[in-house]
Amino acid sequence: MSTPGPTTTIPWDTTPHADGPSDVQWEALRFCEATGNYGAVNPTGKYRGAYQFSRQTWDWIAGLNHEHLVGVDPAAASPGDQDRMAQALYDLRGRGQWPVCGRYLP
Repeated sequence: MSTPGPTTTIPWDTTPHADGPSDVQWEALRFCEATGNYGAVNPTGKYRGAYQFSRQTWDWIAGLNHEHLVGVDPAAASPGDQDRMAQALYDLRGRGQWPVCGRYLP
């Protein structure tokens, strides 16, 4: 995941949905992204945590919503913090931030 620039094309509807994803949908996303492992790090080391945040996206969202998390390794953040950050990202950008696994979200 990266912070989309003005020319970024996001492949799916990214309109935030008023009801938001259910707990089951978030669980499916976490399983798809990182087999549900909040401490997961992808093989390149670029994507981290249960929602596979890049540090750039994590810090961007943290700066907007949860300043105490700026600079925190997503894979080392608590599950609750990761869940809140994923919800904040979803609220801003919808499911398109997860190009493959976003299919599990409305």
